Amino acid sequence: MTRVFRDRRAVILPLAVALLVNLGIGAMVVFPSSERVARAERQELVALQDLAAAQREFAAANRTLQDKTRAEADLKQFYTEVLPADMVGARRATYVHLARLAQEAGLQYQRRLEESREPKQGDSATTSALTRFDITMVLKGDYEGVRQFIRDVEASDGFIVIDNVGLAEGSDPESDLVLTVELSTYYRTPARGL
Repeated sequence: MTRVFRDRRAVILPLAVALLVNLGIGAMVVFPSSERVARAERQELVALQDLAAAQREFAAANRTLQDKTRAEADLKQFYTEVLPADMVGARRATYVHLARLAQEAGLQYQRRLEESREPKQGDSATTSALTRFDITMVLKGDYEGVRQFIRDVEASDGFIVIDNVGLAEGSDPESDLVLTVELSTYYRTPARGL
């Protein structure tokens, strides 16, 4: 073997030096570079995950903004198209409408009381742009008519809330029922506007 080494020294020695140089380059250049590449790949993966999370958050924020915009538009439409503009409008919208519903239900109109109530000073609602309009109606008729009237008020397009219902029966079994119903609606308070 030593004789082979001596005879081929001119070939073996440069090959050994080249092998050592390759090992040195591998240890000093390639191995650190592969570590940098692996670290860059991990950073890229984290960046892609962060990007996906940011895109999800952006989409959620966009949906929230769209929902808020839609809610504001719906609220504005409610204030301008559903609620009466003032007390006269509230009276007009409820008086004829409720009288028609009572008549369609076969109820006799006995009397009606109205009261407009602005929020009291010191209430948390003092900044409210709405005034409450209370209506008390006394109607007379049979049980089916009472049920139909209440059902029709609840299903009507106008914003009318049934606050309280009282039902009285006469002493005579054949007599009609007396329905006392307290209703309310709201209208825009002109001083506070909308």
